[in-house]
Amino acid sequence: MTSESVSRAFPALESDLDRVREIIGMADVPSRSELAPLTRQPAGHRHLIRPTLALLSYYVLAGPGRAADVRAVKAAAAVELLHMASLYHDDVIDDARQRRGRPSVNIVWGARLAVLAGDLLFISASRLLSELGRREALMVAESAQHTCSGMIAETADRFLLSRTEDAYLEVTGAKTAELLSLACRLGAMQAGRDPEAEENLARFGWHLGLAYQVRDDILDLTATTGELGKPANSDIREGVYTLPVIRALGREPALARLLRRGLTAADAERARQLVLSCGAVEEARQVADAQMETALRRLDGLGDPRSREGLTGYVRSVMSSGRQAAPAPVTVPAPSPAPSPVPASSGAGVPAGERERVQERLDAWLLDTGLAATPEEARHPRWNAMASTAARFWPDADAEQAETLARWMLVIAVVDDLFDEPGIADPGEIARLRHRLTLLVRELDDTPTTGGAVATAMAQAWERIRLIQPRSWRTRALGHLEEWLEAAEREACHRLSGFIPSLRDQFALRLGSSGAPVFLDSFEITYGREFEPAVRDHPLFRRLLDVAVAAALAENDLRTLDEDEAVGAPYNLVRVLRHETGCTRQEAIDEVARQAEDGFAQVEAILTAAPAILRPADGSAASVTGMGLVRLARERLPSWRTLHDIDRYSRSSAGSETYLTRLRRELLLDHAETGVAR
Repeated sequence: MTSESVSRAFPALESDLDRVREIIGMADVPSRSELAPLTRQPAGHRHLIRPTLALLSYYVLAGPGRAADVRAVKAAAAVELLHMASLYHDDVIDDARQRRGRPSVNIVWGARLAVLAGDLLFISASRLLSELGRREALMVAESAQHTCSGMIAETADRFLLSRTEDAYLEVTGAKTAELLSLACRLGAMQAGRDPEAEENLARFGWHLGLAYQVRDDILDLTATTGELGKPANSDIREGVYTLPVIRALGREPALARLLRRGLTAADAERARQLVLSCGAVEEARQVADAQMETALRRLDGLGDPRSREGLTGYVRSVMSSGRQAAPAPVTVPAPSPAPSPVPASSGAGVPAGERERVQERLDAWLLDTGLAATPEEARHPRWNAMASTAARFWPDADAEQAETLARWMLVIAVVDDLFDEPGIADPGEIARLRHRLTLLVRELDDTPTTGGAVATAMAQAWERIRLIQPRSWRTRALGHLEEWLEAAEREACHRLSGFIPSLRDQFALRLGSSGAPVFLDSFEITYGREFEPAVRDHPLFRRLLDVAVAAALAENDLRTLDEDEAVGAPYNLVRVLRHETGCTRQEAIDEVARQAEDGFAQVEAILTAAPAILRPADGSAASVTGMGLVRLARERLPSWRTLHDIDRYSRSSAGSETYLTRLRRELLLDHAETGVAR
């Protein structure tokens, strides 16, 4: 982390930084080990510039020959905790997706947990500082006040073409220089030397902070995304006009015409080229160099020459490190040769020829149960591709497994379609339909009813699942089915009444009627055993599920929009947006497409970060399972995204009725004959 010359000048630095890391690691949620990664970034993620400056400032005054006093180590740790807290909050405010080449905390864990984690880090720093003394605590409170004021001013000045250089430098001093100055001051304070030396080190940190931020703003214009570890040229797009842009605005009239809210990527690039071509970047670099030299002059006469040389060498290395490539993205590791968390199957999946034979057996089963009345009806497009659908959902299944899953997916599809069938027009019929299906579900794990096509198919499909899934899974899955039936009834009644929910309620209603828990239960079938509660309830997996479901539903609403508009589907997000905002159809489509794309990008970010978060230190079964699930999700997500609704309203060969109408009437007749008695 530090150069060889710095290590020679300060031999205790590396071991003291390890002590800093140990203290930082204590800032977590007690008794919740699964949340520990929320406040601990992966090894190598932090450069520890600020705690290093605190320690070096201490060494310069106290002497570099021995380990730092515990007070200096606590001060260094407190500064880093403050810095981490500010980054967590900044990334939420900016909706940042990356931090130093890795997914940001808010993207992986969500904005709420990121804000709360930032609060926890800030409070942990405050506690350390209170242990050091009243003066240290007051210094930090004052610095935090200046930093927040600077961030408020910068946010208020977004897209302000008249922003001045003085305003920029004032904000830069508050949001960046203040914390580096604080780091140097706190380290110097623990050495117990004269106030003048302490002040000189604080001013050294201040001017270094100005130089550091100007250099960072230059790199935003000149470096690549890979070098920065975050999107390049983001300041212009976000309306944060930095020193090079302010200088360029004074000599490039065309630049002012480009800078605005809603800047396209092409216009942002043209604006960047104008800034680069007019000499403003070189002028800004001269400002950074001047601030750097002012900072170094503040070290004159402090400590011994060797210490000053070591500190000078360190800050010069920091200022010249901006073009180093960001850390390589975290990737999901290949399966370990150790026992796989995924139970073995045939491994190769179902070959195309065997898949056709599975579909033939499914067709025969449809006729045998009565779901299909004729061979032509068995070839309904909603059913005829179910073997291929199951194979995509469970890529490594053998033929027997694929048929088991396909039967269950067929039953789920039929039940789903029954509530969407356009011929149903009576809320009372919908209630009776839901009641009859609920009775069938409740009997599945006991003595299932086999009279009627739907009842027979449901019982036979479930019987195959009973052989491979434990009772605890079956109990949970049947409960999810009942909840889904209630949500499906509600959606069907809303469709009949013409009700369209508010945006606030749309997702909750759509989530219920989508049967997302039923989908997850089906995924557990493909996994081969029940997920451990520690995995199923892990905050990261619940976050992954929430984001993935929202993205998938938005994408599905786009795919089925024409059909949903024709039948008046109440929860389609495009329809809800138009109803609530009054926007055009295309505007709503564009917004939902953006949400879907953004959601899947977040899914990818979570899957990228998950291995470092879940990698077990103790080899626990839950952690191994979690790693296996991450791998499976990454492997199968592309295939899952190809699963979407197809025409469910094709006419049967029996005449004008759809197969859904026939099955619905049969269920309602069963309800009339047996429902009251049951």
